[in-house]
Amino acid sequence: MTESDMSAARLGYAHARELAARDAAHRAHVERLLLLCADTLDDFDRLLAGGPARDAEAYRGSLARIAERFETALRGEGLEPIGVPGERADPATHHVVGVRPSAPAAEDEVLEVVQRGYGYAGRVLRGARVVVAVPGDGHGGGNEQGMRQEGERE
Repeated sequence: MTESDMSAARLGYAHARELAARDAAHRAHVERLLLLCADTLDDFDRLLAGGPARDAEAYRGSLARIAERFETALRGEGLEPIGVPGERADPATHHVVGVRPSAPAAEDEVLEVVQRGYGYAGRVLRGARVVVAVPGDGHGGGNEQGMRQEGERE
């Protein structure tokens, strides 16, 4: 075996070790996320076993705490929620599903978040589905709530 062959073999071995380490890190990350989801499922199982029979308000509070813990854990893993009422809709991160005349709100201001969007590592995983403001006083056409859906004519 020549020196060139030995060098190529060492390089190939180093590359294979690097790929194996990257694969192990990815697997560990996925396992951590799955355990996080399993913990949340356990919380739901405990809550559902008791049921809302006695105190509906306490039941709702327990659901809210589970959702908050789950969201906090996912944020800790890098999940970034997208979509807040009051912000300006951005085509890169928001999908407008309806418009509503609103005198006090700025044009394209998010009035309602129908479904939150999410990002991860600077990429949009899912855009937020939002209802935005258009100029007007809210006393004109549209449907009974003064809102037009995508594709609806004035």
